[in-house]
Amino acid sequence: MRRSLSVRWRLTLFYTLVVALSGAVLLALVYGLVTQSPGNQSADVHVVPGSEQVHVPMQGPVIAQVREDAVGSTIDQLVRNSWLALVLVTAASVGLGWLVAGRVLRPVHTITTRAQAISADSLDERIALGGPRDELRELADTFDSLLARVQHTVRSERRLVATMSHELRTPLANQQAALDVALADPDADAVELRAAAATALDQSRRAARTIDALLVLARAQSGEAAGPPVDVDLTAALADAVDQVRRPDDGLTWDVHLDEVTIPGEPVLLGRAVANLVQNAAHHNMPDGLVAVSLSSTPDGARVVVENTGPLVPADAAADLVLPFRRRADDRTGADAGVGLGLTVVRAVTDHHGGRLALSPRSGGGLVVELVLPAR
Repeated sequence: MRRSLSVRWRLTLFYTLVVALSGAVLLALVYGLVTQSPGNQSADVHVVPGSEQVHVPMQGPVIAQVREDAVGSTIDQLVRNSWLALVLVTAASVGLGWLVAGRVLRPVHTITTRAQAISADSLDERIALGGPRDELRELADTFDSLLARVQHTVRSERRLVATMSHELRTPLANQQAALDVALADPDADAVELRAAAATALDQSRRAARTIDALLVLARAQSGEAAGPPVDVDLTAALADAVDQVRRPDDGLTWDVHLDEVTIPGEPVLLGRAVANLVQNAAHHNMPDGLVAVSLSSTPDGARVVVENTGPLVPADAAADLVLPFRRRADDRTGADAGVGLGLTVVRAVTDHHGGRLALSPRSGGGLVVELVLPAR
């Protein structure tokens, strides 16, 4: 495969071509001005190159011929010297163009060198190009912004993998411990073995819920939908989520107000998001608490608000609840009922649909979650 010229050489040849063409056009203009017949030259004046003007009367065709030969010789010499000068200037412009091109491309080489030195283990480094705020500086700043986003994503993924490993290890360890205890007792009866099997099954279901939530999270974060957006009956999705979570003996007071709202989106992801909101509100609550669910239509789309009572949530900790496996300390005892990815999935689904998710502490304890989804 033939290697093409470098950008520096192409810029050099471009500069040289511009100089050569400009010089050639200038010579053509000068030649045209010199060779045209002067309209205001007196008929009795004869100019001899290299001498003072001499006023002589016309003495026939001999004098005219001598004058014409002298002028032609002077023009020929001027043309030869001009072309020689153009060749010399063009040759010099090659070196000058090489230096100018190198000066122009110096920031590009700086960006390339620093970018090549950045790896997955040094994402905190930046191009940090100095100089005037021109197009190259804007390119470097854009690349730095991209690096910042990549660094944030990589850190989030690494933190998710580490926490996910811990979360999956816990039910597997509990399952193994229950089975080991049962098998280590040679006198274990059917009741004890059944209890060990029930514990192992419960921990296996917990691990399955975690894996299922991770699959939904990965699907939402990837930005890949199963197909084009379809009209989703958000009212039916919320009503179904409430029916699945609400129990006659849960001791909770349910306040549900749902308007008829239909928005475009992916039905599975939106259904999972609103179900997670309702499940979290019921699970992280007080024995005789309140769960308020409302759905209203807005000029730009839909607004879902899920409010629940419960322990006090610090204002600076509310936003962190959307992080993977982030639970409050008093929720650790209820870990079996959830996997710590509910609000994380909701945020991923919201971002996937171009919406907005806001969490704020509720006055008197609990949490208020507002989900806004666009109409298009």
